[in-house]
Amino acid sequence: MKRLLYILSVAAIILYSYDASAQSKGSKSSGKESAQIQNKKKEAGKLQEDINFLDRQLKQTQKKRQKTLNEIKLLQKRADTRKKLIDKLDEDINEQQQSILDKSAQLEDMATHLDTLKSQYRKMLIRAHRNRDSRQWVIYVIAGKSFEQSYRRWHYLKKYSESLRQQAGQIKEAQQVVEQERNELTLLKSENEKMQEQKKQEYEKLRQEEKTSREYANSLAKQQNKYKRELERKKKESGRLAKEIERMIAAAIAAEKKKAGSTASSGSTANSSANSSKTGANTGASTREYEKTPQSIKLSNSFQENKGNLPWPVTEGVIVESFGVNPHPTLKGVKLPFNNGINIAAPKGANVLSIFEGTVKQVIIIPGYSHCVLVSHGEYFTFYCKLGKVAVKAGQQIKRGQIVGTLDTSGSESELHFELWWGTAKQNPEHWLK
Repeated sequence: MKRLLYILSVAAIILYSYDASAQSKGSKSSGKESAQIQNKKKEAGKLQEDINFLDRQLKQTQKKRQKTLNEIKLLQKRADTRKKLIDKLDEDINEQQQSILDKSAQLEDMATHLDTLKSQYRKMLIRAHRNRDSRQWVIYVIAGKSFEQSYRRWHYLKKYSESLRQQAGQIKEAQQVVEQERNELTLLKSENEKMQEQKKQEYEKLRQEEKTSREYANSLAKQQNKYKRELERKKKESGRLAKEIERMIAAAIAAEKKKAGSTASSGSTANSSANSSKTGANTGASTREYEKTPQSIKLSNSFQENKGNLPWPVTEGVIVESFGVNPHPTLKGVKLPFNNGINIAAPKGANVLSIFEGTVKQVIIIPGYSHCVLVSHGEYFTFYCKLGKVAVKAGQQIKRGQIVGTLDTSGSESELHFELWWGTAKQNPEHWLK
């Protein structure tokens, strides 16, 4: 009897500790995996949204039945985005396959432990059945040499009965955990198969898109002289834009200095201008010219704190030309002029929104960039170009998300040119936008 009780106690401890740890691990891993799956779906979903948007933009462009540089840019961007989606799917598939292997091993281990516990429990039940005559239990209790020993025997028998019931319940709970893990494993395998099928479909689409891009590029390459002339024109327009925005920012800074009551000497002004030209090439340092006021400091700090979390200037769009140097869509080995901002393809006539509260400093028309709006946010400036209509005026206080204007609807191109400056230092908007 003592041996039976000893086995029962040990088995109950083993079962309880294993069951608790198994349920804990199961629930934690389940929650973690569920969150990971959702995040991965969200990332892949965003890439798919970009591809769908580019498809719509291309359909609008192709209605005119004219192969243009804008169209080849959209085609190349769509192919690049689909490559990213395929890479993401490939990464997720590999991670998921590893999760399947880990969970399979975990399930096998849990099943082995459960079989062991069931076997031990079965043996205890058999022994209990052999001694099921209640008279034997009574004799065992009253045969104690003292009242204390008899009480201990009675207490053991009571615990024995309770432990059998508890063990039965714990085995049932352990079985439920195993079943839950099996269901999650089945779900993982199903998701993995779907992702592999999606990857296969995306790869086929990519092959077709790359073929179309090559055909367009070869067709446009025959017009090299035309595009070389356009490139020269774009270089002049880009240079004119850069000078104009530097002039506008310098004027805005001078106005702030005057507003703050600064009385800088002509010599220091000359030094400041020299510093401005140097800082303009440096994307990591702010201007020293800016005369800070309590209001501008507060606004600048607030703008800085939102770095990486600022809203996009359009509700729907894809970046088709990044900050810095970009390759020409068709001319091999040729670079486009340095882009001081980013170009975002967006629907024609789309609303262009201010990414932060501030003051409209200037509204101007620049050849090649249509209407442009400069907005000050303390030491920071945002610049919105290629607007067809402007909804604000110089000196106006505007809020975050307020409509600055609408995208130009003329021509085949539907892009917003957007720049972000810290004083006279140009910034990469992609580092600032959400």
